[in-house]
Amino acid sequence: MATKHRLLLILLCSVSPSVALVANRTPLTVRGTSVVFSPLAHPLSSSRAQCWHRELTPCSSRSKSSTALPAADDTTAKVSSTSEGNAKKKTIIATSLLILLDTQFRSLFTKYSIPFPSSLAGCGTLFATMLVMDSLSGKSKMGNEVYQLLNPGAMLLAKWLPVFFVPSLITLPLASGLGNAWEVLKVLSVVIGGFFFTLFTTSWSVLGIRKLMGGDTATEPVPIYPVDASNVPVTNKQPQAFSLTLFRTLKAFAWLTGISSVTLINKSPASQWNKPLQSAFLLSITLSSFVFGANLPKRFTKTVHPLVTCAGLTWLASKTFAMLTGSTFLAILQSYKAGTLAPLSAGAGDVLLFLLGPAVVALSCQMYGRKKLMRENIPEVGISTLVSSLGGLYGTAAAVRLLNIVNPMIRLSLLSRNITSPLAMAIASILGADVSLAVTIVVLTGLFGANFGASILDAAGIKDSVARGLGIGAAAHGLGTAAFADEKDAFPFAAIAMALTASACTVLVSIPAVKNSVLKLALGV
Repeated sequence: MATKHRLLLILLCSVSPSVALVANRTPLTVRGTSVVFSPLAHPLSSSRAQCWHRELTPCSSRSKSSTALPAADDTTAKVSSTSEGNAKKKTIIATSLLILLDTQFRSLFTKYSIPFPSSLAGCGTLFATMLVMDSLSGKSKMGNEVYQLLNPGAMLLAKWLPVFFVPSLITLPLASGLGNAWEVLKVLSVVIGGFFFTLFTTSWSVLGIRKLMGGDTATEPVPIYPVDASNVPVTNKQPQAFSLTLFRTLKAFAWLTGISSVTLINKSPASQWNKPLQSAFLLSITLSSFVFGANLPKRFTKTVHPLVTCAGLTWLASKTFAMLTGSTFLAILQSYKAGTLAPLSAGAGDVLLFLLGPAVVALSCQMYGRKKLMRENIPEVGISTLVSSLGGLYGTAAAVRLLNIVNPMIRLSLLSRNITSPLAMAIASILGADVSLAVTIVVLTGLFGANFGASILDAAGIKDSVARGLGIGAAAHGLGTAAFADEKDAFPFAAIAMALTASACTVLVSIPAVKNSVLKLALGV
């Protein structure tokens, strides 16, 4: 049986080299013959995954003869190469299917003028469909087959999710100001105070329910299979979030498109290819700067999030591009989001924002993968969703009115502060808020939660993993959830809270009576 599990681990490392096994610290959760990976866990580079292939191979299967070792390595390399190729195909197919599902729901909702986020409807429909398929198919679990098909794409979208809403950060200089220093202080008070409010009300309500029910941390024991330490190479290097090859490729493409775009604009200012070349340059700069920021040392990224690095480097590149082409910095930022997906007119931001839809649909895979935890902890999950969604909406509405924030648009933009970005944009649109400002506030909330959430919970004496996970997921959405990837018992609940809080809030503001009551409380009209 041990050999079987080792071989299974080797195969899964090759099929998906970008998940789990983080710096020899993140354990694999083995249930039966399946290995459950966290879609938000920091990934390994391909070379590191191949190293694990070799080191996890049972010692008994290795020849003691030095002449036999190269053949074994060659075989391992071939298996790894084939497996990685198959994994890429599966990921491409899965991502394409998720994009197709999102576009179909988007077209359907547009055709019938349905005033509800199509991506969230797609997420709920897919999740319900997988559950129904499981129920109807009995032991064959057809829903699980759909999950296995789509999960590689869901993992890819989750890995890149932060960069999908960076366009709102990059175009922030185009947004109207927050006002004087006093108004800025009010906004920060709502952001930070709101984080504490949601974190503690959610965590304490979960602790209260668990105390009433006499429950402990509801997680299954994780069997950890021993690895011969002598076979594992000693290294002090931090595993990179993205491979160096990917970064070099994106950087080279940025140089190529940047030089080509500057040359074409200066020679043929009226060429129809100026816009697509410029968009390709800005897109590659955005992606490469995000990868660069994500690969920086952990002690740095704890203070400066990769999104901040990404936005700063993209601004620098845009400023340089404007100087070389005789344009202005603000004009370049205006072209970043053109509001269209037409091939010759789309901006870099339009491409990234388009992928938010499939990312929301992909949340169904996260919920399906954790359906057992949700079922076993229905009271805790239910109370946390209720408290975080209603408390977040009405509590924030009361706060912005109590502080008398002058600009009504800023008041409305603060209402989605603790909602994961894709659905925060939908909520902002429904409420008539400034979408770019709303996403910026969401990012600020997430950064604060990611940096200080665990320490705050520790200081408050909240040790229960269920309460910690549900609290941080509800208060700091995806960025806070990702920061809890090392807390193996709390992390799944953080992901559940992130998805359900965002979904519940979006459903609530889509109800006219709820929407009007929230607006009345926030604006006082």
